[in-house]
Amino acid sequence: MMWSGSQAGRHSQFKKGLKHMRNHFQIRKTCVDIVDVSVTLFKIMIPTLILVKILEEMGVVLILNQIMAPLTSLMGLPVEMAIVLTTTMLTNPYAGLIVFSNLPIGDEFTVAQATILASFMLLAHSLPVEVLIARKSGVRARMSLFVRVGGGLLLCVILNFLFQATGMLSGSALVTLPQLSATVGIQDWAIEQVKALLFVQTVIILLLFFLEGLRIIGVERLIKLALSPFLRFMGVGDKAATIAVVGVTLGLGFGGGLLIKEVSSGNIPKEDVFGVLSFLNLSHSVFEDTAVVMLLGPSLFIVLVGRIIYAVLFVFILMKFAASLSEEVWKQHLTNANIPEQAKLA
Repeated sequence: MMWSGSQAGRHSQFKKGLKHMRNHFQIRKTCVDIVDVSVTLFKIMIPTLILVKILEEMGVVLILNQIMAPLTSLMGLPVEMAIVLTTTMLTNPYAGLIVFSNLPIGDEFTVAQATILASFMLLAHSLPVEVLIARKSGVRARMSLFVRVGGGLLLCVILNFLFQATGMLSGSALVTLPQLSATVGIQDWAIEQVKALLFVQTVIILLLFFLEGLRIIGVERLIKLALSPFLRFMGVGDKAATIAVVGVTLGLGFGGGLLIKEVSSGNIPKEDVFGVLSFLNLSHSVFEDTAVVMLLGPSLFIVLVGRIIYAVLFVFILMKFAASLSEEVWKQHLTNANIPEQAKLA
């Protein structure tokens, strides 16, 4: 087949364009990243899910209920809510809602109480899995528990004081949760966990290809720029912006493998890792989790906007305090050896 000069030129440019796109869209690298992220995340999730189920069968939840019961009065919640709180902390907000749906809640359950309950569920849920993910990313488990449980209790106490002092949100909550069954056998539980893990795998695949696409067209950089002022206010550097984007939108569970991978690269200083993960401990998966707890009938403004503002201020104060601590205290109580040595020296 004979080509004219102009046709040959256009064909050559087309081939160069395809080669340019292939060079930028690194499919093979993305596939390798998918395998690495999935293996890293499932090594944490699968054993932890099994352990939590064993603890539930052994009655550990009942012991935690006894510990949480006195705290419900400080939070302005009925004592019956203790089992909702402990179930959510051990499992996830969905399980907490199932337990809530089986409680005898009447018109006396107010919007203020729904907002307090929803706020705690958003800050302190799925702790066995998500605290281990944060630990694998470089933040010590005791610090993550302090931030999530302590930060959750503090926020709920503040909200309770505010609502009682002002009479805000004193009307009955519009609970739109259907009656659900809390009785799940081992076989049903196992099937649900497999479904959940397959869903997580699908999200990981879509996420990494999506992030690669954003990187090519430059959107990822724009999102990082938009987050930079908030990160700087909290004392977190721009290198942690990718972690913030993934965590805020997808959460620690879905984004956990990617968060671990970003930290293990050694490009993010330990102070930034600590700051951004502390922020994500308090404010992650803002779309899905917020939509779930809205079934309780809380104030959307408080559980969404208020939660983010609280997280920013909490981490701002935490980072100011942490900056005054010695390197030895950081090693013993804040961060761990999962942050590469070169990142600690950055």
